Amino acid sequence: MLKKIFSLVLFVAVTAVFLYGLYLQFANKNITEQTVTSVINFPYSDCQPELRPCSVSLAGRQLRFSLPKQAFYLQVFPVEVSLAGFAGNELEAVSIRFEMPGMNMAGNQVQLSVNKGLWHGKAMLPVCTSGRSDWQAMVDVKAKGKTYRAIFSFVVAGKTDS
Repeated sequence: MLKKIFSLVLFVAVTAVFLYGLYLQFANKNITEQTVTSVINFPYSDCQPELRPCSVSLAGRQLRFSLPKQAFYLQVFPVEVSLAGFAGNELEAVSIRFEMPGMNMAGNQVQLSVNKGLWHGKAMLPVCTSGRSDWQAMVDVKAKGKTYRAIFSFVVAGKTDS
């Protein structure tokens, strides 16, 4: 009798785990399908946004990205994006994700707000323990189910004494 009860409990447990796995698989699939957007990449630019504003163009759309002349680690600095060639009603959001190539520097994303056609925000970068200062700014423009992406490489000036 005890062996039958154990077998029944084991069967129910295995079935429950299997069904839960199926549930998670389909739940994640539905979430993924709802959030997937097509990504359209602007051509890469080797412009240095820490020295001057940088622009990229693609199919009549232009994105201009600028940083301050000197961005320092652990200090808030302004970022700006201006856009041309996008219809005003198609723009949903603009964000910038800062990454260090080949290094996990945690999630560092800034959601920009718009004021008189200029998208702006404030960012702050962590110090890399290896001493590296090379970064990439991945600018994403969400417009009617599509993401327009431009990537700009730049160098952080370092740390200030203050």
